[in-house]
Amino acid sequence: MMKRCLAVFLAIGAVTLSTPVLAQKLAGPDIPCTCRFKGQDVPIGQTMCLDLPSGEVLATCDRVLNNTAWKPVQQGCPVPGLS
Repeated sequence: MMKRCLAVFLAIGAVTLSTPVLAQKLAGPDIPCTCRFKGQDVPIGQTMCLDLPSGEVLATCDRVLNNTAWKPVQQGCPVPGLS
């Protein structure tokens, strides 16, 4: 009985330890994610001025769970000054 319990325990341990490796192989390579802005791809981390119906918003492309999204940084966008 003890040998049987040990065999079951070892089998469960082997499956549990190999699961992350198997999941990584099934997921494939890390695909670079991008946001979209005026028909163009924008890499994660880049900040853009978005012209929304509610007004201009400075937003950064970010990843939320397994999707990309624009995260607002501030209301309004900086205007370059003349020197």
